[in-house]
Amino acid sequence: MKKILLTVLFLLLSLVLFACGSEAEGEEDAQNSEESTEEENKGNTEEQTEDSESPQQGETEETEDGTRTLHRMWEEGETFETGPIVLTIDKIATAEASFEGETADMLETDHIEYIQVDVSVENTSDNDVTFYAGQGRMATSTGEQIEPDLWLSGHIDGEMMAGTKANDTFYYMLENSEAEDVESVRLVFSAPYDSESYDDLGEELDFEIELPKE
Repeated sequence: MKKILLTVLFLLLSLVLFACGSEAEGEEDAQNSEESTEEENKGNTEEQTEDSESPQQGETEETEDGTRTLHRMWEEGETFETGPIVLTIDKIATAEASFEGETADMLETDHIEYIQVDVSVENTSDNDVTFYAGQGRMATSTGEQIEPDLWLSGHIDGEMMAGTKANDTFYYMLENSEAEDVESVRLVFSAPYDSESYDDLGEELDFEIELPKE
């Protein structure tokens, strides 16, 4: 029951965190709305209002069960290739959440610090390829080495059939440092290999992403 509740909370949290990334799109819609009808203008205004209510970096949002704080948001998107695999890190966010009352009792914790990573992957080969996009190892600038939380994270099948794509969200729980202090993350993914012969089809992916704080 606790794991189910925590999963639901994180699904809600991910929507809140990444909603602020649509603010720029809302501004662009506002410029184009001059050529739209009055009804469309009203719809765009409502969307902008919703975006403005989304937490920005460094802001804390109060909820019924506690608070959520977004510290850093990187959403430039960066693509890496290894053999037939094309891996894209779409977004990374560092955040924390505090819980009160029954929620804290149910979860057996009143505070969590974590990093959220959105991943997309494509197998461009005509053959089946094994690549574990959902098992990237992370090292933070604060000195922690962590892996995705299996219960909270999404799932991308490591056995990728020919020409397929997938994407999901993964959560890395910080244990010995605070999300606010994480300035960069290093991600490492094992090399892809042929699902039948087990021969390597590329190199290990190893890269670092800076997380600027606005």
